[in-house]
Amino acid sequence: MMKNKKSILLLTVTALIILIGLSIGNPDGVHYLSLFAALVFTIISSIFIYKNRAYASFKPLEWLLLIVFSFIVQFSLLDNLHMTSSTIFSLVLYAISRTLLAMLLTAAVLSAIKQINDFHYTFAHPKRYLGIVTILILTVSLYYWFAFFPAAMTPDSLAQWRQAHNGEFNDWHPIMITWLIMLLTKIWDNPGIVAFTQIVVVVSIYAYTFDFFIKRKAHPVMIGLLTAIIVIIPSFLIFSIIIWKDILYSAFLLFFTVNIAKIYLSKGAWVKSKASFFLLLLSAFGVAFFRHNGFPVFVLTFLLMIVLFRKNWKPLVTIFLVVFILQKIVTGPVFTWLDVKPSDPNEALSIPTQQIANIISNDGEMSKEEREYFNKVLPIELWKEKYNPYKSDPIKFTWKYYDREFIFNDLGLYFKNYASIVIKNPYLATEGFLKQTALVWQINPFKDGYTDTYVTNIYYGNDLGLKNKVIEPFITHTANAYLAIFKHPVFTFLWKPAFYHCVILLFSLMLVIRRGITSLIIVIPWALNTLSVLAALPAQDFRYLLASVFVSFFFIGLPFIRFDQKEIRKKRM
Repeated sequence: MMKNKKSILLLTVTALIILIGLSIGNPDGVHYLSLFAALVFTIISSIFIYKNRAYASFKPLEWLLLIVFSFIVQFSLLDNLHMTSSTIFSLVLYAISRTLLAMLLTAAVLSAIKQINDFHYTFAHPKRYLGIVTILILTVSLYYWFAFFPAAMTPDSLAQWRQAHNGEFNDWHPIMITWLIMLLTKIWDNPGIVAFTQIVVVVSIYAYTFDFFIKRKAHPVMIGLLTAIIVIIPSFLIFSIIIWKDILYSAFLLFFTVNIAKIYLSKGAWVKSKASFFLLLLSAFGVAFFRHNGFPVFVLTFLLMIVLFRKNWKPLVTIFLVVFILQKIVTGPVFTWLDVKPSDPNEALSIPTQQIANIISNDGEMSKEEREYFNKVLPIELWKEKYNPYKSDPIKFTWKYYDREFIFNDLGLYFKNYASIVIKNPYLATEGFLKQTALVWQINPFKDGYTDTYVTNIYYGNDLGLKNKVIEPFITHTANAYLAIFKHPVFTFLWKPAFYHCVILLFSLMLVIRRGITSLIIVIPWALNTLSVLAALPAQDFRYLLASVFVSFFFIGLPFIRFDQKEIRKKRM
């Protein structure tokens, strides 16, 4: 009885803190509709948690992850920074109240999940189910291809297409993708074959993922839900027709993640067979070679796996060495032999560039020497004129005035001055960082924010003579009409990678609760990919984090697959 009273008191106090914080902490004033919605959610969650309190207890580490997740979710929903118009007290109170509300809602969901028994559903005809799912996904993908035939291409796509045809390579785009385009155009010199190949690869990897779920006894309802998500939400399939390196890389990151799940669930034994060895090698190769940030993702993930699954270290170390050595050979002697031009090292300075620009644009505090230094990098008036809070390109590509050589002649001096003005202007530096990285963390956009999503046409006015061809007007019209539905403001969140990040984090938390902390090894490739993008994000292009979309549906289904019998007995003990 005493425990029940303590539970009621705790939930009541939590509800009061939430309501008080949202009422007086919001610097924009009280939003009564939002406050009423928060009250309703708080009451419903509290009642549910109280009635299911036996399932609402978590281990200390799970509580820590729950708090971290709740803070991230509430932060991602901020549509302004709430810094200049807030006192520290009101800001902290507002953040705490929002985090507590997110914690209540998440705890209610997790307590419900904990009550779900492991599925033991056996498909009578698993190949038939897999075939139906694959055909549905392939049909929608081909519909987009026919609607916007032969492909969609932007200046980046055209630059790589040009390299594939003239053999003048540079490392701005992964050379493996360029070589793949070269090979495919030997068969059919048309962008359509590249788009078609991307469709085949993406659909095949989706099918591979569904095969995993079916073999692991996922319920047909879950299979149906995941299929519906992929075929209905355009972000899962429309990008397959666009010739970007990000498409194949994102698909292979999903492929890699599924393979890691298989390794984890078998305690490393899965990789022992020749077929599994080849599949892991293939997925690791795609991650390491199809985008520049993929190589560190591959290296760090494999090092962790070698430690975690050390009883089966031989095949893991073999794959690691094969891919690692091959990457060094390609980027070393092969690049030298082919005279591959290096990419601009300044690409890695996007975040510092934006923070410096925000400080200069707002006349932040800096010494005379620091001002003179940054004036040599780029004239002060141009820092102010060219600064776009969400894109570093206008500054980086002011070719005549932006002095790259001056920066890299003494990179240490650059970072010394950068660190000094960041310390002097913490708010402006934080604002510059948060706006530039909004693509990664923000679901509700700032008023001046934007996100570049997808294109359905070949860039107009290109000098390669490439054009789209309407095969059947009805197909093109209906595809455009369908895509237009998802451009409605109500669906804005679907074009924010941060939404998919929150989905992945939520279901990863469920996975930890059901399987333990070591299951987080499955999340590592996605987490490393996201952090690597965060570290050097140049613009608000959805494609940079397309991998988060592809991976998200896998994590939705992952907590609901069948335990092995040994795992079940261990869990019950």
